Amino acid sequence: IEDFLDGEEASFIVMVDGENILPMATSQDHKRLLDADQGPNTGGMGAYSPAPVVTPDIHAQVMREIIRPTVQGMAADGIRYTGFLYAGLMISHGADGKPIVRTLEFNCRFGDPETEAVLPLFDGDLAQVMLDCVNGTLTKEEVKWKKGCAVDVVLASEGYPSSHSSGEVISGLEDAKKAGCLVFHAGTTRKNGEYVVNGGRVLNVVALAPTLAEAKAKAYEGVSKIHWQGMQYRHDIADKGLKHLKEK
Repeated sequence: IEDFLDGEEASFIVMVDGENILPMATSQDHKRLLDADQGPNTGGMGAYSPAPVVTPDIHAQVMREIIRPTVQGMAADGIRYTGFLYAGLMISHGADGKPIVRTLEFNCRFGDPETEAVLPLFDGDLAQVMLDCVNGTLTKEEVKWKKGCAVDVVLASEGYPSSHSSGEVISGLEDAKKAGCLVFHAGTTRKNGEYVVNGGRVLNVVALAPTLAEAKAKAYEGVSKIHWQGMQYRHDIADKGLKHLKEK
């Protein structure tokens, strides 16, 4: 098991209409609560897209060795799968330097917080694409992606993931938007005209930019505008991707 888990994890999400397969932008989640992958596991403390660890060669390998055989195998068993297929991958390299890609899990859904990083890069009519998945008319021509990168930082409440506080007033949401960020609500509610904490993972702050470094800086600029008592988040979202880009 230790050998199987040796490497770097990445999320590989595709759309399927039963036969045709269209990959979405790759991404990488950050499961541990604290910087440098320390602390307990969580539902995800942030993500970025695309993930440089998934090189063009690895991308082709995943489609060839994992995704297509899975979709074709289900069809052969009489299961015409339509919708989103999420493969959680572990990527490592052998002694010869060749990539080794293993599948940790499959999900019949988007990933969270990967979705908040991937979908802002989508440039098209998502509802129509989903209808085409159902109708078996999915074509690569209708799916386009914006140039650039996205970084998503999750803001969590005090005590998460073992428990979480609630009721704290959240400030700075509009300021984060003015800084050019998208703010997705997860664990919030309205009380007396204000947003307050109502969950473990509370907000996703997402920024798009031409480069991963710029997207990270912009996302954390947005994070700096938001406050509530006990707010916690990681400070190193996308650092793995930046390391990969530096090594190229």
